[in-house]
Amino acid sequence: MKLRKKEILQNVTFSVKQGSIAGLLGPNGAGKSTLLKICSGLAEPTSGSVRIFGEPAGVPTLGKMAFLPDRGKLPGWLTAGEWLGFASQLYPDWDEARAERLVDDLRIQLGSPIGTLSRGEEMRLQLASCLARTSPLIVLDEPFTGVDMISREQIASSVVAELADGERTFLIATHDIREMEQLFDTLIFLGGGRVQAVDDVDSLREYGKSVESRYRDVFS
Repeated sequence: MKLRKKEILQNVTFSVKQGSIAGLLGPNGAGKSTLLKICSGLAEPTSGSVRIFGEPAGVPTLGKMAFLPDRGKLPGWLTAGEWLGFASQLYPDWDEARAERLVDDLRIQLGSPIGTLSRGEEMRLQLASCLARTSPLIVLDEPFTGVDMISREQIASSVVAELADGERTFLIATHDIREMEQLFDTLIFLGGGRVQAVDDVDSLREYGKSVESRYRDVFS
């Protein structure tokens, strides 16, 4: 993948098992956001391909995934409730019962104008509109950036709840490892535009390694 003639990603190869949660880990500038945009069909690679459930990423797979971009912004003139109402019409796979549960779990104030929300409150709203869809693949790009501790805990708890049925697959890019360390099944370490390592978390633990210690091994 090249941007303004600069190569951003090189020889990136990995797969994520259906029903699992994979962590895309790496320092800032590693290419994580670019990779997720390619996976979501928002950017095209200059070579190679991405397949989602066997199909090329793009228009055919848009209905199979929900993508939460890094530092995405919602229209500030709407209330949280108005935004969720708009999202329910925007996405054919919207599950209203799930949305109502997420509003409660994430403590979303429906009457609050989005423009008055803190970073953590807006992120929780964005997460609700992402998880309320029945898409089998959920892609989250840095969901903890600039978010307060309580919001981090609520976000992590909501992801745990969505994993309960084992039918949804998560790909989460983050450099904040501790919040999600206990959730990951697979680790994909991206640095310098390349996949530096892919590890099974259970195997790491058998050798007495934590996600954080493995991260230090890869990038030190």
